[in-house]
Amino acid sequence: MTTPTKIACVLVSAVVVGGLAGAAVFSLRSLDEPSPSVVTTSSTLSTPLTTPTPSTSPIAFLYQTVGKMTNGVGENTVELGSTTDGTTVSSYGVTGLTWNIRIDKTEKYHYGDPVFSRLNDGTWTMTAWSGQNDPRGAAYLLYHESECPIVDDDAVVAIGPSSEAGCQKVRGITMAKSSQVFDGPDGQYVFHMIGGEIFLAHLSTATQRAKELDSMCILSAPASSISELDYGESTKIIGGDDTQAMLLSDTAIARRSDGTWVLFVKGIKKDSGCEAGGGICELCARNIYRTTSTDLINWSDLEVVVEQASVPEATTMPDGTVRLYWQDFDDACTAQDQIVAGIAPISTAYELDESYELSEPEQVIFPDEPFQTNSKMHYATNGNPVFISDSAAFANFEACMK
Repeated sequence: MTTPTKIACVLVSAVVVGGLAGAAVFSLRSLDEPSPSVVTTSSTLSTPLTTPTPSTSPIAFLYQTVGKMTNGVGENTVELGSTTDGTTVSSYGVTGLTWNIRIDKTEKYHYGDPVFSRLNDGTWTMTAWSGQNDPRGAAYLLYHESECPIVDDDAVVAIGPSSEAGCQKVRGITMAKSSQVFDGPDGQYVFHMIGGEIFLAHLSTATQRAKELDSMCILSAPASSISELDYGESTKIIGGDDTQAMLLSDTAIARRSDGTWVLFVKGIKKDSGCEAGGGICELCARNIYRTTSTDLINWSDLEVVVEQASVPEATTMPDGTVRLYWQDFDDACTAQDQIVAGIAPISTAYELDESYELSEPEQVIFPDEPFQTNSKMHYATNGNPVFISDSAAFANFEACMK
């Protein structure tokens, strides 16, 4: 359905149970008082806006598979594929990341909701959140960059909270799906969640790389303009009094052809009536919200665009259209069945011209994958489309599959 379709936030379970990825909050909220609430007026960036270049190149499309639990251990992977129409994904049979989920939480490394991105210089990045028992640090921002979207565990950087003056005292800096890393006014940025609120981090500049960071300063006083947000700093952009009735988590970013930034955020009302980790009740209380900005700091009021949904991701298609993807729990919520939730499909819709309402949803299909026809297998999660600007760049992506 396309009506304010179903919201999604969730900060409940730190483990992927049955493959349903959930963001967890284990005392991630600042130990200091929250900073002032978000401002919802807009201003204009002084830097020139760039618009997508029309292209006939396919879109890279990555997705997460969830293996069956055997003796308390399940294997998760991120698989690589592509799509020309935004709905039918062809698989390359190549895995970009593998990690195990263990019921007893003793896995060596944990990659929570990994997100792959491609920067303007052709670099591929991966961001994820670390689990509570991860030796690299709990609720750290995991970061990896390389020429291909294939992760080497040993090259992953774990970014934790800074204790420098002017930084909030927090125990971790993310415990939910981040946005894709994206190019902004002065380098690369990423949205992430702390304590049910949304933050914007400045990861790199022309001379400073994210892989050189070992900590992130979560600013005590929010930045009032993007130019105030220095490398290695993060500022709260959505939270406080304006969203005190909700917990926010997963994020997805895209940019319209007129330069407007579009942020999708998963949210759940605190008074949903569901217990923490509350199974189908909690899944069906998740919705996806949308907010827009021209300067990345001041954002419009949140509006519900999808109900009973989770794990938003977005991209700007070659024609400049913003397309949203999400895990669709419609059928599971109708049936009130947790097992049906395990085969919840990925759905997608795009913003219509002028009104920006979402089109009628379509289901993403994976004709090369066995889970497409085998209902006993967990369906793909975390659809991760990546816009690639030209055919030469896409050829470089496909060269990674060899």
